Amino acid sequence: MRMTAIISEYNPFHNGHLYQAKIARQETGADLIVAIMSGTFTQRGEPAFTDKWTRAQAAVASGEIDLVLELPFYFAVQRADRFALGGVTIAETIGAESLSFGSECGQLEPFIEAAAENQEATPRYQELMQEGLARGLSSATAASHAFREMTTTLDLTTPNNTLGYYYARAASTITLHTTKRIGSGYHDLSTGDIMSATAIRAYHATHHSLIGLPELTAETLRNAVFASFEPYYPFIRHRLLTTPLDDLMQFNGIDSSLAPRLIEGARKNETFDNFMTAVKTRRYTRTSLQRVLIYLLTSSKSSEFENIAFDRIDYVRPLAFNDNGRLALREIKQRIPVISTFEKHPWLIKESHVTAAYAVPLARYDRLEEHRRFAHFAGSVSK
Repeated sequence: MRMTAIISEYNPFHNGHLYQAKIARQETGADLIVAIMSGTFTQRGEPAFTDKWTRAQAAVASGEIDLVLELPFYFAVQRADRFALGGVTIAETIGAESLSFGSECGQLEPFIEAAAENQEATPRYQELMQEGLARGLSSATAASHAFREMTTTLDLTTPNNTLGYYYARAASTITLHTTKRIGSGYHDLSTGDIMSATAIRAYHATHHSLIGLPELTAETLRNAVFASFEPYYPFIRHRLLTTPLDDLMQFNGIDSSLAPRLIEGARKNETFDNFMTAVKTRRYTRTSLQRVLIYLLTSSKSSEFENIAFDRIDYVRPLAFNDNGRLALREIKQRIPVISTFEKHPWLIKESHVTAAYAVPLARYDRLEEHRRFAHFAGSVSK
């Protein structure tokens, strides 16, 4: 079977994702589309809009996604280059011929050229990075500015282009394919047929209804429990105010400069939004802080990440699939173990802790316990 992979979050799966999957299937000649999807927390360090099983089921219900594999927590809640490398590693390991991604650019050549230039290895890039960091910029922002100074082939100030660049850097055996993003941009909150996931979540927060989704996807999500950061803040605040400073600095991403700032923010602010306003700076962006808070919430210490190899994976885990996806899993099993039920694999034990951290503030632990959940089989799904 000719397989095309899409690295995704589907937070939630919307009409833009449906368009991308259709074009990817047509232009790559794929027999099936496999999505490699982040789990309960996203790359930007946010609780997913709803749980991973529901999001995966909604994607398969669209009729264009045949199989959803989980992007493990250690790969998913990461800066863009590691997120991309982890996803590409899974795509290549399962034998996908193509990797399709959405981009603001819409043309593949600039990504290939920018990746081949390897500007990050040049002294000029390092000089520009240090200048940016000295001005108080975050690493991600400093990198974006450095790239903008050094190349005119690709705009890396936009989120999809940035991920596309890192996909191109990570790709070894897989063929790349891109579709131009249509409709709203990532941060655009406007409504319409093709809305950003950010706009869909914002609309739901104020109107308590879902728009911008394929009909069958919306039906799947109709009775879901939806998350925002606010219910998690009391748990995060409690940990910040009760953990000794030296112990706090054991958590991934928290150093001697950030730890006191987090404690002071928690001490003075009752709400999550006020806390973030008080704590974030040019150096500590909202996204990087959110990832740190997720590491704190999930008890993820720096020592856990020291031996993570983002270019290796020794299992894959399906979250949802249809008949076509089930056939693909038979082929994938010839390449790598497929874990369909909960096992005492170190990363799955971590996933159980992460899912508990996601579920308890939502009062959903009984429904989301890892060892009780299995991949959803959708049967035959008409396109």
